[in-house]
Amino acid sequence: MAIKLTEQLLAQIDGYLKDTLSTSEKEAFEKRLQNEPELQEEVRLQQQLFDILGKEEWHAVQRSEYKERMNELTSKLRSQEYQGLSACIRNAENAYLEEQTKVSPLRKYYRYIALAAVIIVFFGIYFTQMNSSYRSYYEQYINWSELPSFVEKGQDQNNFSHGETAFKQENYKEAITFFQQVTPSHEFYIHSLEYLGAAYDLLDENDNAITTFQKLANVEDPYERSKGNWYTAMIYLKMKNKDKAIGILRELVKDSENYKYEKARGLLKKLE
Repeated sequence: MAIKLTEQLLAQIDGYLKDTLSTSEKEAFEKRLQNEPELQEEVRLQQQLFDILGKEEWHAVQRSEYKERMNELTSKLRSQEYQGLSACIRNAENAYLEEQTKVSPLRKYYRYIALAAVIIVFFGIYFTQMNSSYRSYYEQYINWSELPSFVEKGQDQNNFSHGETAFKQENYKEAITFFQQVTPSHEFYIHSLEYLGAAYDLLDENDNAITTFQKLANVEDPYERSKGNWYTAMIYLKMKNKDKAIGILRELVKDSENYKYEKARGLLKKLE
């Protein structure tokens, strides 16, 4: 029968590995370990994660924004497909201990490092794939060439038109200077916020992009507000902040008239 991993049990395992259990709690837990092979395997798996990630990284992945990724990772490691990894580690450890008297210290050291390197590469690739998947959604759904154009030949040049021209020439810093001067009374003010946020995004000034798109999300026009929310969600995905992106997308899908409604629905399903 598979072991039931309750929050209480996981907390005990965590405390055992961090050596924060009281003497009586530790003794009771070790007694249980002696009689439950499946618990031994779970502790061994968690110990591997702890050893590989290190103390600081282990604390980091306990934060709420990483728990889902860690759960997904440990689920994979518990699966039949990845059980060989744990067995491989134990076999290598046993072989290492058995050959202590046969192999030179330097050779043993390099064998141990080689094994550790394989494990680190495995975890590194997996975490990178999880992180990059969120950014891939941003790259899939954001397309600044879709921004509407308002510059016409021969029209009088103002801050907005100067900004749009600079933006199209990929002079994003110059574009920002012009768009920042567009006042709320200007007929294209709302569109200047779109261009301004896009320029910040293309310069990887994510916080400024979010601040700008949140201004757009507070204008009077409901459709334009939904644009601000959509763009904000995209920047959060770019920053790999899935929780905040999901929160905004949930609001977007409440009204079918919102900007990118169908795409927001599809993306939300993928993220949840």
